[in-house]
Parts: sequence; C-alpha cells; structure tokens
Amino acid sequence: MTYDTGYGVTGLVVTLCGTGTGKTIAFRCDMDALPMNDDSGAAWSSQRKGCAHACGHDGHMAVMLAAIRHLSLHNEYSGCVKVLFQPCEETGQGAKAMMKDGLYDAHPYSELYGFHNMPRLQDRTVQLRYGAITGGGESFSLSVHGKSGHSSVPHQCINPISVVCEIVSGWDKITQVIEHEMAIIATCKIEGGTAVNGIPQQALSAGTMRYFEAHIADYMKEQMHSVAEKVCRKYGATYDLLFEVLCPATINTIEHSDAVIACARRIYGQDNVLTDVPASPGGEDMQFFVNDKVEGVCWFMVGTKGTNLHTATFDFDDTSLRDTASLIVNIVRQRLGG
Repeated sequence: MTYDTGYGVTGLVVTLCGTGTGKTIAFRCDMDALPMNDDSGAAWSSQRKGCAHACGHDGHMAVMLAAIRHLSLHNEYSGCVKVLFQPCEETGQGAKAMMKDGLYDAHPYSELYGFHNMPRLQDRTVQLRYGAITGGGESFSLSVHGKSGHSSVPHQCINPISVVCEIVSGWDKITQVIEHEMAIIATCKIEGGTAVNGIPQQALSAGTMRYFEAHIADYMKEQMHSVAEKVCRKYGATYDLLFEVLCPATINTIEHSDAVIACARRIYGQDNVLTDVPASPGGEDMQFFVNDKVEGVCWFMVGTKGTNLHTATFDFDDTSLRDTASLIVNIVRQRLGG
C-alpha cells in the first residue's frame, strides 16, 4: 500500500495492488466537515466550535479505512484500487481541485465508485438508479444597468430593480414548459439601491439552476438570456448574465451499477437493494473525477439510522460501518476477481 499527497491541498490518494495484474478501479471518499456546531451530545462530538461532521464524511472515511485494511491484508485480486480522499465536497470544489493538480495523470483508473450515508432512507438499504442520480448545477448572476435618479421623478429614470423583478418573473415560467425532465431555476438573491428615495443605477440577482441533462441546461440558459434581453429592451436597460458550473450531474453506468447491485444483494438481501429510486436534484461533485478515459461510474446511497444530514444533532450511524465496508470489498472482488 502506498499513498500520495498534494492534491487539492489536503487531498490524498491511497493505492493498493493485488497479487495479479489487471485494471485499476477507484473509490471516492469525501472528508470535509461543515461550518456548524455539533449538538449531538455524543462522547465523540466535535471539540471545535463551529465545525462539525454533520454530513457523515467522518463515517465515510472510517468505512474506507476499514476496507483498505482488509484489502491490504487480503490482496488476492488482480489489479489495483485507488482511494481518492477528497476535501471540499460541500463547496463543490474539491474534486475539481484534485484533478487540476494532476491526479488522473498520476493515478489513472477505468472505473469510479462512491457512496453516501442517507438517514432519510430506510435503514440498512442500498439505493441507486441507472443514469442520472444527482443533478447538475450552475450558479447564475444577473446585473441590470438602468438610469439612476430621484424617486420623485421615476419617469426620468430606468429603475433596474423593476427590470430585475420582471426578468425573474419571466424566468419562473421557463421551467413550466419543460416536460418529463428535471429543470429548476431558483433566484435566491436580489440586491439594489442604498436609499429609500433614490432609484439606483444597477440591480443584481443571483441563484442556481439545476438539471439532469446537459441539453436542458443549454435550453434554460438560452431562454434566460432571451427573457432578459426582451425585458431590458422594453425599458431601455442593459444586462450582463453570467453562469458558473457548480457540479455536473452524476451519471451511473449500467454495467457498474449492476456490479454494485449484485454485491449489495449478497450483503443486504434482495429486498433491501432498491434500484427504482428517484434522482436527486441536489448536487454532488464526484463526476469531476470522470473524464473520457473512465469507462464507468456508480454512486449509491446507504440508508442509515439517525437525524438528517446537515443538522446539528446528526451523529453517524456506526452500525452501518461493517456492512458498508464489506460492500466496498465485495465491489473490488467483483471487478478485480479474488
């Protein structure tokens, strides 16, 4: 077993190789905590105020370390396993940063697997689906430029706040005509003006858009520009609209999902492996670890006990550790033999 550091500042890669030659598969393991207090009351609660593992990534690390220990002691498989310990999943920046630092060039792999504990799901189940399982997301920022002036003479001004509000209202109608596809445009912030009697020169809005398919993202962006252009032309204003990719959709491939399903059924039982679950519009940055050389992906969820993720009372369900680690080991043996 070897390890390599320096990816995404605090990210690292553990490499294990079996006794025979073969392909290389990878497992992603997120590590980061959240900027919130730990009120779980457990003896192992976070000792740092404003810092808590309220998403269970500490449990993910424990699972992977257990799997690593077993695979290092029992290496009767053909090929290699890479474990990508990733920082900054919560901000969507960690996987991207690790890849930018040359992770794939130094540690190539042909398959990628990942998982997440999910207290909101039925305890002791494994749940996944073929195709998109988590949504792609992009942030957007809109700047509308009007004409400032005193509120007593609004006819001499171009009020950018009014323009922004009409644009946002128009955007809300875009997703209503998209059928059978997940499409979300959520404006979450509007800013403009500093005085109660002054019409500002500029107003801003920002938010996120979410989707499963790239062509839906393209359509929404095209329509958002169209609405903004028409409204601004109507009032004599101008606008700037910028987008930034937060994370691509996570796409589970059939062969690799089937491998996880087969392994999970051996451990959890036939009825406790669910494959018809709805995709989540929430984001997940694991897909940044995928390029055109990666042949397959599977990200799955493990149902656990406890309060929901991202709550101050969350405490990782330690009773899930053994089975989840066993599932990781079984996936390795399913794909690499042994």
